[in-house]
Amino acid sequence: MDLTIQQKCPSCGAQIELHEADRLIRWPYCEVRNFMVSRGPLRFVLPDKAPDHIARSEMFYAPYLRFKGNIYYCKGKQQKFKVVDTTQQGMNAGALPASLGLRPQAMPVSLVAKDVEGIFLHQTVKARTLLERAALLAVIGSEKIKAPFCHRAYIGETLSCIYLPLYIDNNILHDAVTNRPLARGGSVEKMRQKGSVCRQIWTPHFLATLCPQCGDSLTGEHDSLVLSCYNCHSSWEEKKGQFHSINWNCVVSANKEMYYLPFWKLRVRSSGVEMESFADFLKVTNQPLVIQKKHKKMELVFWISAFKLRPSTFLTLGKNVTLRQEKLVAGETVMMNNMHPVTLLRKEAVQALKSLMAAAALNKKKLLPYLPEIRFYPLSTELTYLPFFDQGHDFVQEQTGISIAKSILRFGRKL
Repeated sequence: MDLTIQQKCPSCGAQIELHEADRLIRWPYCEVRNFMVSRGPLRFVLPDKAPDHIARSEMFYAPYLRFKGNIYYCKGKQQKFKVVDTTQQGMNAGALPASLGLRPQAMPVSLVAKDVEGIFLHQTVKARTLLERAALLAVIGSEKIKAPFCHRAYIGETLSCIYLPLYIDNNILHDAVTNRPLARGGSVEKMRQKGSVCRQIWTPHFLATLCPQCGDSLTGEHDSLVLSCYNCHSSWEEKKGQFHSINWNCVVSANKEMYYLPFWKLRVRSSGVEMESFADFLKVTNQPLVIQKKHKKMELVFWISAFKLRPSTFLTLGKNVTLRQEKLVAGETVMMNNMHPVTLLRKEAVQALKSLMAAAALNKKKLLPYLPEIRFYPLSTELTYLPFFDQGHDFVQEQTGISIAKSILRFGRKL
């Protein structure tokens, strides 16, 4: 489930509601558009109902780490996946709840900002520990498969920190959300030694959405990770607080009513298993195709959706487009209308390469044991928009005939 976030406009101070995946933010009062950038995981604080006699400077905030994303793994001759959304303690404290449960989804949270008074208790549990725990949740039931794990990947994941507000009254530690007592013997001074005030680096900052190349406005949707300039036909992604251009193209259709879905086109080389061409990929994955000369001349290229989907659909779509890529025509650097937002970064597409290859393999028992030895090295990355025509409940790709349900696309934007 998505988080609902209350945030103040950096220009006019008006407060609006955002969603967890929002990056391109349009402030309705001052009409300013900004791209939100964070240095590390986003940090949120739950609303509190602390009594009036508790000074805000005496509030304490306990960290909880949240993982939300898709976990893929291969074990024996089987490939499995699971959507995981879990929140666990970011510090070892027996007096605190082990998890926040559904609180973050049930009530609006606020981004941690410098005007939040109080002490933020130090996070002592590493993010890697949370990932390992999330992986354990994903593989529950896999004990029946006696073979060892061959591969594991986190794709489309979101790591964040949610703070539970606390206060001490009459030496009793209270949960400030419910005002329920948690433990006796609380000491304000001892608690202060375990934390610090809000750090500036925790606060997100905002980039003006002006094209670095021509100065025109960049466009996109609220959850877009890649912004487009329709004036100079360029595309941009944020890195280290700045916009950087990316290589992109669009397979333009003569039909003006097309809907364009983005894919990361990854040209790679491999080691561990010899694959130098598309023909090698067909051979290694044991495809029921007659390998022709044209396949041997084709480079080793994977096509992975640049938008979040349910794990099964994500793998199926990437596998099908990769296998039918010879039917696709060359793209042009022309911006079209009805372009689906990019919600999956290319670095995550690279992480999905082994999972996609495993999904494409017809003889998984033969291929999956080699996954630990396989390494992929991206040679070039290109964002390509492919045309899909509307067929009622589905979108169908023009050249390949591959279809995807509209409902799946809508659900993917909530992952």
